[in-house]
Amino acid sequence: MLTLSPSGLFDKNKIDIDKYSSYDPTYISRYLILAGILETYKYHQGVKSLKVLEVGGSGSILKNFVDVDLTIVDILPNTDNQQNYVQGSALAMPLDSDNFDVVISCDIMEHIPENDREMFLKESTRVTKDLLIIAAPFNLTGVRDAEISANDYYKKMTGRDHRWLLEHILHELPDLKKSEMILEKQGLEVDHFSNTALNNWQLVTRSGLLLSKYGDRPEFADYLRQINAYYLEHIVQNDFSINGYRTFVVASKKHEIDIKPEANVYDKKLDDIFTLLTNAILSLL
Repeated sequence: MLTLSPSGLFDKNKIDIDKYSSYDPTYISRYLILAGILETYKYHQGVKSLKVLEVGGSGSILKNFVDVDLTIVDILPNTDNQQNYVQGSALAMPLDSDNFDVVISCDIMEHIPENDREMFLKESTRVTKDLLIIAAPFNLTGVRDAEISANDYYKKMTGRDHRWLLEHILHELPDLKKSEMILEKQGLEVDHFSNTALNNWQLVTRSGLLLSKYGDRPEFADYLRQINAYYLEHIVQNDFSINGYRTFVVASKKHEIDIKPEANVYDKKLDDIFTLLTNAILSLL
């Protein structure tokens, strides 16, 4: 049995606060979680190296946090000269079956049209020897409303929709139960957990949108980076919730999956106050 305790996946020594304070901290946290799962799996298997495929991994920073033999497959051309890069569709990967110890994708499934998602899951299952990790915003309570709210915020700021948020809204978010049933029918054992409580996601996402628009104002940008740094230093390790923005589906061909429950840190009152606060900031700019 592969047992995972989500809060125990984080190695805070891997978080360079100064280096990553300009990034969306939930972007960093997703890679920290993936790294923690991979390290746990290494220990479980008694191996020092893993052959890993990241589907849709153009621009990936996974190797900043974990030492693995990483291959990337993406429909985009390899403009960043990443190593072991294969250009191809996630729906028909030009890769052999059972070719990787672990196959992962992060924030990819929601960009795939609904009618193609079953093929995406089946292709991802085909190329892994054992472990499959799918991380994405799924259609859990409040996630769609949070994305609509963030897109409306960006639209007020810029006069246009946010490219990726609009794509999520138009495609509809993946159905978690349906996705897990597809994997189970392929013979995989499946479990999941969610991170980034929606109140925290609203705060850091809106702060990131402000930073992208007003980052040329040094003092203002520094305050926003301090929010990111505070989140990474004090909040990220325990930011788990049934009302979380991103859900990690962990599936295995060979092992039972046991994910230990975490405390639910979501607080609707914080969600409301963060929304009011960031709206107030925008009204001054």
